[in-house]
Amino acid sequence: MRSFLLLKTLTLFSLIVLSPYASATTTAVWTQSEESEFHRGSAHNISVHNTGEIRLSPRVETIAGIQGAFVWSLAIDEQNQIYIGTGDPGIVYRIKDGSEAVEFFRPPEIYVQSLITDQQGNLYVGTSPRGIIYKVNSRGEATVFCRLPAHYIWDMAIDGNSNLYAATGNEGILFKISPDGTADVFFDTPETNLLDILIDQDNNIYIGTEPNGLVYKVSSTGQAQVLYDAHESEIHCLTMDSLGNIYVGTAAGAQVRVPAATTMQLFSEARTVTPLLQEGLAWDLNIPEELSIAQSTNVSHQKYKSKYIGTPQKVANVPSIPNFVYKITQDGFVKKIFEIDKAFIIGMSLDEYRNLYVVTANNSGVHKVYNDETSNSLVDMMDEIQALCCLHTSNNEVYVGTGNDGKVYKISPSFVDKGSFISNVLDTDALSNWGCIFWTGEQPDGTKITLATRSGNCEKPGITWDNWSEPYTVSGAKITSRPARFIQYKAVLQTENAVTTPLLNTVSISYLPKNQPPDIISFVIDKDSSLEKSSRKDSKAESSFRTSPGQKMHYEIAQKAIHWEVKDPNNDTLQLVLYYKGTDEKAWKMLDKNTEKKGFYIWDTLRLPDGEYHIRLVVSDEPDNPPETALRTEDITQPVMVDNSRPVIESIQVVNKPDDRYVISGTAKDSYSNIARVQYTIDGQEWISAFPLDGIFDSTEEPFQITTKALPHDNYTLIINVFDSEGNIGAEKVTIEKE
Repeated sequence: MRSFLLLKTLTLFSLIVLSPYASATTTAVWTQSEESEFHRGSAHNISVHNTGEIRLSPRVETIAGIQGAFVWSLAIDEQNQIYIGTGDPGIVYRIKDGSEAVEFFRPPEIYVQSLITDQQGNLYVGTSPRGIIYKVNSRGEATVFCRLPAHYIWDMAIDGNSNLYAATGNEGILFKISPDGTADVFFDTPETNLLDILIDQDNNIYIGTEPNGLVYKVSSTGQAQVLYDAHESEIHCLTMDSLGNIYVGTAAGAQVRVPAATTMQLFSEARTVTPLLQEGLAWDLNIPEELSIAQSTNVSHQKYKSKYIGTPQKVANVPSIPNFVYKITQDGFVKKIFEIDKAFIIGMSLDEYRNLYVVTANNSGVHKVYNDETSNSLVDMMDEIQALCCLHTSNNEVYVGTGNDGKVYKISPSFVDKGSFISNVLDTDALSNWGCIFWTGEQPDGTKITLATRSGNCEKPGITWDNWSEPYTVSGAKITSRPARFIQYKAVLQTENAVTTPLLNTVSISYLPKNQPPDIISFVIDKDSSLEKSSRKDSKAESSFRTSPGQKMHYEIAQKAIHWEVKDPNNDTLQLVLYYKGTDEKAWKMLDKNTEKKGFYIWDTLRLPDGEYHIRLVVSDEPDNPPETALRTEDITQPVMVDNSRPVIESIQVVNKPDDRYVISGTAKDSYSNIARVQYTIDGQEWISAFPLDGIFDSTEEPFQITTKALPHDNYTLIINVFDSEGNIGAEKVTIEKE
């Protein structure tokens, strides 16, 4: 109801404002109030809520001092110290003073894929490609904690008994590692990669997998069940809130593509593959050939050959399907709470209010899903190709790691002091006068919203466009941009208080296109009206059946169907008038008047004298425009023949041949139309066609000759029919009597 009243008010106000320029009474209003509409524009320091609300984005700082192509992982310890794991080179950094990263530990491996801290302040570092987990104390002293027969240690978690669990690939094994570093296979899945794990307060373990998109729940005793089987092929991230709800992020649309190898291959060769997410590959690692891989010694487990060796992998530039965040309640109910198109959901983190932070790759961004399941794009990271991980801290800060250019960004809870949003371009299809610009929103104390417009006559804004107008500070201000075909607006949001932001909900621009004349798309005359008549009487009539001229009633021959299709660029109501006149006449006579933009009219010519006529169609937008500015278009057909007279047969002669055949000759004539056919029948038997003497029917006078079959009896009656091109039929009778 609010939207309806707003639109009604805007329209009425626009009519008043635009009246000095009026050349038509159809005023249009362009309104943007939905998330999808705002996403068509471009934003700087602006967040867009999924309810269609624009606000300032939070402050973003870049953490200095990081080297590497990828930031794979983030972790935080009991003292709120944040650790960063990078790839190529593999380095662990610790953030100092909240703004700079300093090197904390450098393993010999080139990828630090996963990090986790325990309650004693130890940091566990999962590396690739040798599957080594390091234990680093708070002083940076490192030891090899465990060696696993796996290429990838995707994630780690610690249970209440200080056991470390490692989710690995590409054999899909969950390892349990005791506090002394002894590793055992805890759960051997049929999946290729276990990409994320989490542990609840009862030491139940939850695992996200690919390529079948499963969420496993494994008890502390090793009993496993599938908690959820997603439609998507990859469950990439998991997290759990304080109420026990599990959040599941998918990354389907481009399969995980990793080097497939047996255990022996793992320890005997190294492989080189494409870097992460280059050309849409989800999880490839660039492993140098010269890197040696050490034999694992403390895991006793017979590995089997990977089921994916030699299997072609799917490669896609962007996800071919949307990806989602699912919420799984403690009762097992599953609900989609967030959807994103053309992007992978790569990382998630929760705050103390159960608000969820989501980072995406291939369409890089940070999104916030509130506990009421609304969401907004918190930060658009357009300069980054991939956002790979995120971490929310007790200070209500969010750290985001990126790939292809390894960086860490800190997102603060405070807002930037200024942001701008530029809409997409509106095409009004014609030179238009602008009315007023309206907007709705909230401006708390210390905040401000202003809008501006610019216009031009080419679709892409450039040097031929106007400059931005002076800011409009009040909703309902008259637009000062010059009349043009295209327009766009810019909204500027500002705040003097870092904890407060203005909100912009709706923007509307009223405009009045210059009146343009109607267009006649088609205007034709069809002398066969039987189809139109049958369609009017019965929708089930034989729509494909047309009777031949010889089968029609005479009044049907005199009817012609006039077809038209017209349109109006301004979408005005149109007035259509049909006229006719003879070619030798000056005055037009009206046939019909209507407002149908696509229709037909049956013209009955039965009472008209024979001859040539013109049909004229006049189309006007006068119903929606005052007479002094209404425009019209007209079209006149080529001459249309009206011929309701029968052709005649003259100069009939009959010659009897010795073989009892007869030759009948004559001339068929018509005053206006060409002769189209000659037929005859003997004593009412079948009709037989005859040809003109010159072999072709192409004139109003056609001599013809009929040669009958042998007629041995005494008396015969021969009926001759001639047809003109308008379907009129002339007839004569010839009586044959032998002496």
